[in-house]
Amino acid sequence: MTAIQRKDSPNHAKGAAKSIKVDLSNESQLTAAFKDQDVVVSALPNPRLSSDKIWMSAAISAGVKRIVPSEFSTNLEKPLSRKLPIVTEKVAIRKYVEELASSGNIEWTSINNGPFFSPFIWTGGWMGPGISSKVTSLHDGGDKIVCTTSLERIGEAVAKALLPEHAEETKNKPIYVYSAAISERKMTSIVSKLTGIVFKENVQSIDDITKDAFAAHEKGDMSKNMVFYIPFCFGDGYGGDFRYMASNQMLGLKEMTDEEVEGSIKGWLKKRDTRKA
Repeated sequence: MTAIQRKDSPNHAKGAAKSIKVDLSNESQLTAAFKDQDVVVSALPNPRLSSDKIWMSAAISAGVKRIVPSEFSTNLEKPLSRKLPIVTEKVAIRKYVEELASSGNIEWTSINNGPFFSPFIWTGGWMGPGISSKVTSLHDGGDKIVCTTSLERIGEAVAKALLPEHAEETKNKPIYVYSAAISERKMTSIVSKLTGIVFKENVQSIDDITKDAFAAHEKGDMSKNMVFYIPFCFGDGYGGDFRYMASNQMLGLKEMTDEEVEGSIKGWLKKRDTRKA
């Protein structure tokens, strides 16, 4: 495995057989770096079609068999979701890789995972309980289910989706995986049990906050763009609960039990207390 990093990165990729640092806007450098690779997986944050075209063209020139664009999103198959400004570029990239595949230039697979199952998402008060504020955000009552995925599970899904035995099943398709299907109210209940905090409830209408965010966006105000993640996860018709279409079983990925979910949260809280000490 080779890690391709930007030329000015001070970091070294852990676990990679080797690390190559290149100008990510230089197609010839990328082509040389991709030589003899079967698959290129992009983990670029905030991908853009204009820059993705460069590395995808390099992959084709290098003879790469399959690419994995940096999708790692919630449900991009729903028309409502595709209208959200936060996924405009990802939708454009999906359309582009579909065109590449239909022309026979290369294969693709994307991995989608819902919101990360991690403390900065689930204990900050943005979705569900806020430990510092002691306020929990409950959208449309807080009982809507979203599929959430740990970073480890995402990495595991990428690796398994690319195994030879799954090559045809994952060819030119989006693959959906999750660790736990959970609601804001359930997460609040678990965190309350583990911390003793009695959270004040901040109940918000998803429809209202979404309309407000779109109104701001149309005026050129991007300050409320993060709000779009709420309908993306919990809104009716957006498909945040994608258990019915997940590939967990095909890839041999088990859903977390309630005990495992609680154990993970307990671990987050312990690390948090250690940092505070």
